[in-house]
Amino acid sequence: MRHRLTVTIFSLFAVLAVYAQNVCVINGKLANTKLAGGEVIKKVFLTSTDEYGRSTIVAEAKVKKGSYTFKYKIAQDAPVMQYTITGFNAEEGIELFVEPGIVTINTMTVAQPCQSEVKGTPTNDLYNAYKNIERNAVERVTKAIEALEAQNGKEWTESKEGKTEIKRIKATERIKAEADRIRFLIDNNASPMTPLEMERSVLPYLSDAYAEQMVKSVANTLHKHPYYLSFRNAVLARTLKVGNEVPDITITFADGKENKLSDWRGKFILLDFWASNCKKSMENRNALKEIYEATKEQQDKFVIISLSVDTDKTAWSNALANSGIDATWWAQGIDPIGIESPNIKLFGVEKTPRMMLIDPEGRLISLDIKSDEAFMRVEQILEGDLYYLDQK
Repeated sequence: MRHRLTVTIFSLFAVLAVYAQNVCVINGKLANTKLAGGEVIKKVFLTSTDEYGRSTIVAEAKVKKGSYTFKYKIAQDAPVMQYTITGFNAEEGIELFVEPGIVTINTMTVAQPCQSEVKGTPTNDLYNAYKNIERNAVERVTKAIEALEAQNGKEWTESKEGKTEIKRIKATERIKAEADRIRFLIDNNASPMTPLEMERSVLPYLSDAYAEQMVKSVANTLHKHPYYLSFRNAVLARTLKVGNEVPDITITFADGKENKLSDWRGKFILLDFWASNCKKSMENRNALKEIYEATKEQQDKFVIISLSVDTDKTAWSNALANSGIDATWWAQGIDPIGIESPNIKLFGVEKTPRMMLIDPEGRLISLDIKSDEAFMRVEQILEGDLYYLDQK
């Protein structure tokens, strides 16, 4: 009894020490360490994913006798995010939320690491419970089909009537599972897991109106979390039209600094998507210069934001220099992922050039304004002629 009490107290102090140091300890166990080709797993990697879907290895751990341990120091004030443990030669890895505490992972087969059991910290335990909704639905379908076969025979379940009944069972359980998942996320609306799963698992099944309500259901404490911002942007992108609020994308500058589009709230914005290898984009530079020259004394009311989709940063810099564009004139950003970037797709931009007008409240005035019209429209709004308010 005394020994068990001593072990419990020691474990408690260990956990408290981990929380105090803002460290996530990940203890993993592999039931086997051989891959399909016979290769033995010697290392696994802790991998983070940014808002653009780019993966970065942040730590590695040696596998010894089927076990591995990460002791990952979390940056101060860093939000709780989902990471992936990779190194299994599989497309999927082991998903887990990195937060202070001790996480335990049990992997039954390295061929399917995504089916690992992850538990030990609040968000991981919650995520496990969420995934159980789908597992339970699959189990109910399996049992229902087995019961049908036991009652009517295998020949009947393979008949047209039997297959129709099986489809009904699967559809019913799918609807129940979706409803259970939505209810679970709403009941746990303060967890960082919630907006992440709302976007990637639930959003595809929702109408635009329902999706907007789901955004509003997320707790206020998460409104600065990357997963909430991403979910909200995804919903805004679905309803992108004149009069509606635009997605709050990130603008990255040459020196690596970033601004959100919302940082310019209170001003009219001419948002310009362009590329240095696009002839029409380069022709638009002259029109933009004229707009700047005519409005540079009114920068408290109006700003030009040019976002390049160049994948070559040098080509972008050279284009700015060769066209006589001083980066101090207006905000010059670049998205090095190019036209396929999530940032760009949020605005539905498939080719350059594309220019849009946005009002001081972040609502769309024009979705696709041409260079020969832009000067006139900018002049109108700066003179107080808010013509767009009459648009349907």
